[in-house]
Amino acid sequence: MAPDHSDDASAGVAARLKDVIFSYDRDAMLPSAAELAAEDTTADPDAREGPVLRGVDLSVPSGSFTVVMGASGGGKSTLLRTLNAIIPDFIDGSFDGDVSVLGQDATATRVSEMARGVGMVLQDYEAQLFGTSVEAEVAFGPENLAVPADEIGDRIDESLHLVGLGDLDRRREPAGLSGGQKQRLVFGGVTAMHPELLVLDEPTSDLDPKGTRDILEVVGELTRGDSSGEGWHGPDTIVMVTHKIEEALLADRAVLLRGGTVYREGDLREVFTDVSALRDSRVALPPLVDVFDRLGVPNERLPLVPSEAADLVADTDLTWTPPATRGDDPPGAPAGTGADLGEALFDLSDVVYEYETDQGPVRAVDGVDLTIREGEVVALVGHNGSGKTTLAKHLNGLHEPDAGTATFRGRALAERSMSEIGREVGYVFQNPDHQIFAATVEEEVAFGPENFGLEGEELDRRVRDALETVDLDGMEERDPFNLSKGQRQRVALAGILATDPDAIVFDEPTTGLDATQQDQFMELVGRLNREEGVTVAMVTHDMEKVARYAPRTVVLKNGRKEYDGSTRELFGDEAALERWDLRPPHVVETANLLADEDDLPALSDDELVAALGGEDAVGASAGVDAEAGTETGGDGR
Repeated sequence: MAPDHSDDASAGVAARLKDVIFSYDRDAMLPSAAELAAEDTTADPDAREGPVLRGVDLSVPSGSFTVVMGASGGGKSTLLRTLNAIIPDFIDGSFDGDVSVLGQDATATRVSEMARGVGMVLQDYEAQLFGTSVEAEVAFGPENLAVPADEIGDRIDESLHLVGLGDLDRRREPAGLSGGQKQRLVFGGVTAMHPELLVLDEPTSDLDPKGTRDILEVVGELTRGDSSGEGWHGPDTIVMVTHKIEEALLADRAVLLRGGTVYREGDLREVFTDVSALRDSRVALPPLVDVFDRLGVPNERLPLVPSEAADLVADTDLTWTPPATRGDDPPGAPAGTGADLGEALFDLSDVVYEYETDQGPVRAVDGVDLTIREGEVVALVGHNGSGKTTLAKHLNGLHEPDAGTATFRGRALAERSMSEIGREVGYVFQNPDHQIFAATVEEEVAFGPENFGLEGEELDRRVRDALETVDLDGMEERDPFNLSKGQRQRVALAGILATDPDAIVFDEPTTGLDATQQDQFMELVGRLNREEGVTVAMVTHDMEKVARYAPRTVVLKNGRKEYDGSTRELFGDEAALERWDLRPPHVVETANLLADEDDLPALSDDELVAALGGEDAVGASAGVDAEAGTETGGDGR
């Protein structure tokens, strides 16, 4: 007999999952409840085989904003897909359990029917785009819900305004938009359907700091039900997956997944101050929780946001000692990167680059000068559409300037063949799937050096060393497309390392990775710079990674270079950050609240702990990053 879900809505439950087991293998033999109970839930999701969801029990209260976090590959996106019947209605696999959503049995309801009440923004948001224009994209959902034509126009206006695309030409094809604009457009299309339950799978992964803040403010408005206009005032309930811990603090409830099941859930503050549960779940500690836990503050007083941290310092005997003051040579990056510099490697002079569009040329890079020296780590930051990725592609010849010059070791990149450039400059794309294509990991990593003429023992050594460097040795025969995103990212990096490059350009290297994977990947990048002298140019929206790893930051706005200098001095200038739509990480924001006018901020958890006198001032030096285990050098410039 089918379960009765009619009482869920009246009981204040928007969604209920009971004993849910799911494997993407449609021929899988699903484990019994007893077998699941006996399993080791501490297994690494990257190495675990079998079902992704392994006996999930979860209730989502109506009217709540619930954030779901956990390790990559741990089942977060899979869990979300059960809420709108993508699983088991659309995705083929092996399923067992009970799912009730908005009073309906989601295991026996079509996706098209669930869409009347459940709106979902997928992690792969580009898979949701298929309209021929911006307007058609937003109209698609309401049209399929048989919304009256005269109301659809109002919904398009409302939704595009809500997601910050109100001024966008509605005739533009979605394919021609930036990644951040595409993500906003998908969000707008979903809100135009006026869902009762809004499901968000990493909704800000491709957004700049301002775009992230804008979308989170939209989510906040929707959560409070105070968005402008008559009629629909936002979804009753929101469920969101994210790896960004500062973003997660917007929610009121938190769920931690571990081993394919719910490990911890409850009030946001209770969960996010449970240090052991967060670590067990491979979820990043809120940075201020980490700092003040290390300073000995009891759990019930741990701050989540900078204002709480500043108030706590004022109420205790903690004292602030800045890591540096203005006018002195500022300390370098906390991770010790970019400290040993050589001659100029890249030199861009007055570079101009334009894209041709159906509305005419669009200037993406406008007269930029940029010199990067051997051994530097440089972050390229700025809003979506500021020209970061376009500029970065001039560093390895993927783009040639329309005007100006771009040289590598004094010779114009345009004069070099792509094969010649590829030997010395590697490029790791934001999406590893854009550069992975071989049937096995070994073939993928060997592709580059093979094309450069290597063979035999030297080729084998290069592949072996590269896989050992990225901790993928032993996985040579695996299909790279069956690996987690974190592993695929490392496969892409190994393919670059096997060519033994002098420099690597990264485009958003940590998008979609969990906290552990982000730390592992970035520490690998840091080690390559510190120990091998590899020059790194990093396009990123992740200000925490900028603060820790890049002693030098270049800010772009509308294709022009607005700032080029010390990251620490940039993060100490709140007016400049606001002007360029950048938002510092919570550690930096807290340091700025505590600082006097001439103080420069702490840039990492270790530096803030040291500045507040903890852990014997972290080795008696704010220039040591305990996690990186390395001394920082000078200013890295």
